Amino acid sequence: MNFLLERLIELGGIPLIMLIIGYLTGRYLKPWIHSSDERLCRAQEIALIADRITDEMILLFPEQRWDNWLNDAVDKLIKSCKLKDADVAHREIATQIRKKLGNE
Repeated sequence: MNFLLERLIELGGIPLIMLIIGYLTGRYLKPWIHSSDERLCRAQEIALIADRITDEMILLFPEQRWDNWLNDAVDKLIKSCKLKDADVAHREIATQIRKKLGNE
């Protein structure tokens, strides 16, 4: 599985897909989310949960590259939809745990 994902990245498939997703998000999803306060609130909750899950995946599988790509994709979706940034304290804790696991 890792070989396949790395091969796709080498060929440019993943970056192309990310560009398309970013375009579609900015064009259609962002206006739809911001048209209703309830949708915006729900999207912020989902974005925070997705961000925390990808951060935990990085901690659990530090040697995998695909979880870094997934985390970056979630972060880009959060920024492109102009949602609130994820919890800064949680990110700092995750970074410190990652550093500690790397030193041992």
